Amino acid sequence: MLLVSKNMFGRSISIFALIAPLFFPWQYVVSVAVIASFWYPPVALVVGIEIDSLYFAHGLASIPHASMWGFVVMLLFFAMRRFVHTHILMT
Repeated sequence: MLLVSKNMFGRSISIFALIAPLFFPWQYVVSVAVIASFWYPPVALVVGIEIDSLYFAHGLASIPHASMWGFVVMLLFFAMRRFVHTHILMT
């Protein structure tokens, strides 16, 4: 028996994704943000902005890479959700 509903798991993993950049290396943060994006796609963008605001060094990079990748992942998951939703309605 499942003790936590799917919606509750999505909320919990999204909150964990927002807290993760403070405690874990970027590889784990990215994986948690991608998993959370299945439920809430903007989480990837918010985590990217959070990583850039915490760790961006102005002299080392000219553009905030984490925010850009967060935006790309967000668009990818929005498109995926739309495709899956349309495909389920068609069949």
